[in-house]
Amino acid sequence: MKELNQGDYFRKELDTHKNYSKVWHKAHLTWLNQAKDLPKDMTTTHAVALLVYTLNNNMRSDFSNAMATAARSPQQYRHSFHFKYLHYYLTSAIQLLRKEILVKNGTLCYVVHHSMKEVNFKAHIGATIRFGQFISIPFPKEETQKFGSQTLFTIFTCMGVPVQDFSLKKEVLIPPYEFFEVVNTSYHPKGNWLQLRSAGNLSTYNCQLLKDSSKKCIPAPIVIASLSFLASVIISSKSRVQGNPEALF
Repeated sequence: MKELNQGDYFRKELDTHKNYSKVWHKAHLTWLNQAKDLPKDMTTTHAVALLVYTLNNNMRSDFSNAMATAARSPQQYRHSFHFKYLHYYLTSAIQLLRKEILVKNGTLCYVVHHSMKEVNFKAHIGATIRFGQFISIPFPKEETQKFGSQTLFTIFTCMGVPVQDFSLKKEVLIPPYEFFEVVNTSYHPKGNWLQLRSAGNLSTYNCQLLKDSSKKCIPAPIVIASLSFLASVIISSKSRVQGNPEALF
């Protein structure tokens, strides 16, 4: 966190993205007007970051595109990825909410259904995948959907958390570092269905915010400042993708 403040990433982000300052200010006022209690260790900044992501479609789209296209290497992360501040607080907010849920309910896993239009995705049972970006999915959501030109995922997530207190609707936010095992599939001419089960977390680059620090960076299973530097879903060697994998993001 100290390195994030020293790098002044927030000011740089506000200067880089059009209307970002207005979006952040509006989200801040929205949260203050709600006057809700925050979970332990969460700050107003965590809440505002969640509101920026869940309530503003344009900012969410820009953020997702940046993760898919700019964050492919440590160098691009440092010089081309201009959402470090937002990414940090989204990631840490998910982890803090997950901790709070564990204390209250003892339940950490949820089943959600996520469809991707105009995507023909195939993977073998046993393959491991991750989405490489934050994904917000309405919860609960009925599985019975008409197949069109799409891929429907039934996702058993244990890293994602409900964020209804920070959104206008009930939804679960899945982080980019969670990866899944394909446990069931069904393929149709106009659409495919894949059932995914949480298989842990995976972070490729863990220490980018510490690059100019004298501190020694020790990789951990989940590192708040990490990014999944891929423009497509990670697929194990025994799986395959048909169509354009980058369309998944």
